[in-house]
Amino acid sequence: MKRIMLLCLSIVLLAGCTTAPTASPLPPPTQPPAPAATTPATEAPEPTATNPPATQAPEPTALPTLTIIVPEFDMVAIPAGEFVMGCDPQHNGGVGCPEDELPLHTVYLDEFFIDKYEVTNIQYAECVAADGCQPPMTSGSELVESYFGSPDYDFYPVVHVTWFDAKDYCTWAGKRLPTEAEWEKAARGSVTSAYPWGEDEPTCTLTNFLPFGTTGLCLGDTSPVGSHPLGVNAYGLEDMAGNVWEWVADWYGETYYLDSPAENPTGPDTDTYRVLRGGGWTSGPIHLRVSSRAYDPDFHNASDVGFRCASDTGE
Repeated sequence: MKRIMLLCLSIVLLAGCTTAPTASPLPPPTQPPAPAATTPATEAPEPTATNPPATQAPEPTALPTLTIIVPEFDMVAIPAGEFVMGCDPQHNGGVGCPEDELPLHTVYLDEFFIDKYEVTNIQYAECVAADGCQPPMTSGSELVESYFGSPDYDFYPVVHVTWFDAKDYCTWAGKRLPTEAEWEKAARGSVTSAYPWGEDEPTCTLTNFLPFGTTGLCLGDTSPVGSHPLGVNAYGLEDMAGNVWEWVADWYGETYYLDSPAENPTGPDTDTYRVLRGGGWTSGPIHLRVSSRAYDPDFHNASDVGFRCASDTGE
């Protein structure tokens, strides 16, 4: 990873880094570990004596034709109150709990609002046109050369955006990035479960990801926002697992949960990396868990990295 990071630092001014978010190490799971993801996202392997070489899945030759429903870009109210944050070994998809997801702890949050969907190309393009945002680092996606700016992909999530890009868009829209705690409470949907939709193992009808025990992907690229209605959670939020990783406001702190505030935590004051949540289209089931944490430098961008915004008022 350090070697990848040095290379990324040397070329970021030209095109940005295209490696995937660095997922936190996991202890030995009770089920076989998820297979390694395909380019461009390479999830962190489960800790072993040595890290085995990544197994690359064959890439699809074309982006499948999907029915696109024009979404209403609503925000959803998440009520004030307590929720349990972190890894619950009884509701964790059959794997052990990584150290940085422990301890399981109770957090109180004030009411907030969060986007129902990930921010789309058409939304982000409005910010670019208003000089409120920089364009994505590249206009293509994994399989599509003209992705950002093409009407055919207006309602797909914007990708190849850095943490700064995400922050700038949310500020321009009169919103902000959600905190890590807000994101997790929203993803949990008021219940304790492994995934946003419940305890069922992920499938390609629930989300867009790398299915467990296979060498293929659901789609091999992003899917339109809201195109997996069976994966909606109890709050009515869509794509809280899979499709694209989502930037949140917090710095990443490996031991932050040990002494984080019990009310409205906002993460460490400063650190090296920013947090991403939710997994993407290249992620295995382990990284779709609601407690799963990943991190990368704030200049990171990739074809499976996007975001959604939050607000104190919902306006």
